[in-house]
Amino acid sequence: MTAFTRANLYVREVEGERSLPSFEAIYAAHARYVAGVVHRLLGDDGELDDIVQETFIDALEGLANLQDPSALRAWLVTVAVRRTRRILGRRRRRMLFAFWASDFAPRASDPRDRQAVDELYDVLSRLAPDLRIPWVLHRIEQLSLPETASACEVSLATAKRRIKEAEERIERRLGASPSVKTP
Repeated sequence: MTAFTRANLYVREVEGERSLPSFEAIYAAHARYVAGVVHRLLGDDGELDDIVQETFIDALEGLANLQDPSALRAWLVTVAVRRTRRILGRRRRRMLFAFWASDFAPRASDPRDRQAVDELYDVLSRLAPDLRIPWVLHRIEQLSLPETASACEVSLATAKRRIKEAEERIERRLGASPSVKTP
């Protein structure tokens, strides 16, 4: 029996009379979108597949608690954001350690060789996850402010404040407005 078959049986047992699709259908319908969100939050990263898989494992365990089946996609994004936040926190701690250790390492990089996207992701990598995640969700993923707040599990006011603070830091770091704007 495959993992999907076991997952489908589990979902059907848990669901009973509720009308959510099978786990396989949920994965097929939402995995690409979740992967895109995670990719834009993390940048190019080898941990993308792990986060997506772990998101759906978490989703399988929590699917029975989902109150509104129409909110499935937003709920999956929230689960993925939690996982991504942990990864970004770990990265930030590693970066701080590397910064401390860089005093002992030779320096050989030319910032003029970077492209605009690399510059933006460099700036984003220096932001705390609490600032980076809402900014990426709102400005790059183009989630509405309420959707962003919900995915980040914060109030609307907090999401707005964090997005504004991230924009100010990005503008300060890049010396101009970021090229990624919402229409």
